[in-house]
Amino acid sequence: MKLKLLNTSAGRITKVYAALLLGITLILCAVIMTVVGFRQFQVQRQQTRGIVGGLERSFIANRNDWYWWRLGSPMDTKKSFVRIKVQPSDKKTHYLYSPHAKRFVSQNQLSKTTVITKNVAYSNKLGLYYHASASDASASAQTPNVRYDVWTKLSGVTGLLWLLFRLIIFIVLGFLILGTWLIYLLARKLNRPLVELTKATKIINDDIYNQYQTQLPVPKTPQEVHDLSQGFNQLLQSLNARARADRQFVSNASHELKTPIATIRGHISLIRRRGEQHPEIIPTSLGFIDQESERMQRLVESLLKLSHANQLELSPEAVDLSQLIEDISQRYAAALPQQLVTHVQRNVVAWVNFDSVEQIIINLLNNAHKYSASDTVIEIKLEAVGQEVTLSVIDEGNGIPADQKAHIFDRFYRGKNGQTAGGNGLGLSIVKQLVDVNHGTINVMDHAPRGTIFEVTLPRKVAGPE
Repeated sequence: MKLKLLNTSAGRITKVYAALLLGITLILCAVIMTVVGFRQFQVQRQQTRGIVGGLERSFIANRNDWYWWRLGSPMDTKKSFVRIKVQPSDKKTHYLYSPHAKRFVSQNQLSKTTVITKNVAYSNKLGLYYHASASDASASAQTPNVRYDVWTKLSGVTGLLWLLFRLIIFIVLGFLILGTWLIYLLARKLNRPLVELTKATKIINDDIYNQYQTQLPVPKTPQEVHDLSQGFNQLLQSLNARARADRQFVSNASHELKTPIATIRGHISLIRRRGEQHPEIIPTSLGFIDQESERMQRLVESLLKLSHANQLELSPEAVDLSQLIEDISQRYAAALPQQLVTHVQRNVVAWVNFDSVEQIIINLLNNAHKYSASDTVIEIKLEAVGQEVTLSVIDEGNGIPADQKAHIFDRFYRGKNGQTAGGNGLGLSIVKQLVDVNHGTINVMDHAPRGTIFEVTLPRKVAGPE
């Protein structure tokens, strides 16, 4: 569970914030401690050198001078230690020490010392200290040689840095805990729309077959989640529409197949029950069985064509539509009771699939034939305009009511007037699907004074002059 929380967006944002805060804090801590430590070291160094300078100017060579200098010096004898080496030309060398200096020197000599720089060293007993020294340059035969050594403990600097480090760590931990908690709450608030989207998606997924109208919630903010929700809802609408269409298709196909199957089984049962006593019914029943089986065969073939059209991957090529229409007209003109007239622009080439366009023209001709009287005219027009080719099939039938034009390409759709002319409601659906896979469009319009125009627009790609 903890691992799952850490892998959420809120958890990842919190981890990034915590890592960023920790990194910034470490860098800030290092910079502050370096600057403060260096400044304090500079102060201690200046103080130590100031003591050495004061000793040089006073020329401390005996105990009286040393007494009066100590009396007027503000030196902190607990942190700074002075040793003066006096070497007269005719007497024995002796030393003058500030309070605690002699002990400091002896401990320093007995302890293990690590030299860090020329003036800075570390002793395991005394800690970190700074050392400065000078010799009296004015010494002569009448005056002794004097060497001044001053040591200053840097414990104040290290103590300040240690206090500063603990204070920074305390503040960082407080801000890290409080800031991480606040960032986590803010991240959860920002990610709440995504969480709600996920929950709604799970609900829809659990009941996908019934939730055709379900939509995801669309939050106002943030804008990215708002746009994502709208995009998902548009996708859901498309999927729901497709699911409803597929469900309706299966229902319609089952209904269409149920009728001829029931008729065939009924006549078979009739022959079994009464065929021997009444052999005259057998030819009639066989005729019905043959008629219904043929109808069922046409339906199955149409379903297969429609299924293949849905899964079709076309290989487009340059097709001479002018020649294709002339060939189809010659083949079908004698078989149609109507008069077939063509108005075809010459040498019109389109970038389409040959077989699918041939099927489109044949289906539109069959549709015009079924819904037109035998003494009427069917026209085929073809013209190229710009980068498009327009193919029109015009009949003089009863026409299509305006409220039915939006549905005539639906599978198994039949008009309210019931004029199906023995069709199964799939011919125009196949045409629409084949036009779509050829990247074209199809429109239906009224033909004055009566009849219908089916206008197909296909992409044109001509290699060379027409």
